[in-house]
Amino acid sequence: MSTGEEPLDPCCKDMASALSFPTGRHFFVEDGQLRILVAHTPLLDGGEAELENVVRFCPFCGKPAKAMFEH
Repeated sequence: MSTGEEPLDPCCKDMASALSFPTGRHFFVEDGQLRILVAHTPLLDGGEAELENVVRFCPFCGKPAKAMFEH
C-alpha cells in the first residue's frame, strides 16, 4: 500500500492473508481500489511489465470490494 492510501478492512480471513504478503504480492490497494496482479512479464529491452486489474468482488467470500472501504 502506498503512502496516503485508505486503510483496507479485509472482508474475510482469506483476503486478510492474501493482503499480508510483503513480497510476491498478488492483491494490493492502489488509488483506493483493491487490485490484483494478473501477469508479470520480462520485456525484450530488459525491463519488466505488470498487468493489474481492479477486483470488484472478493474471490474468497464474494463481498463487493467497494464495501471493504466503507466504515
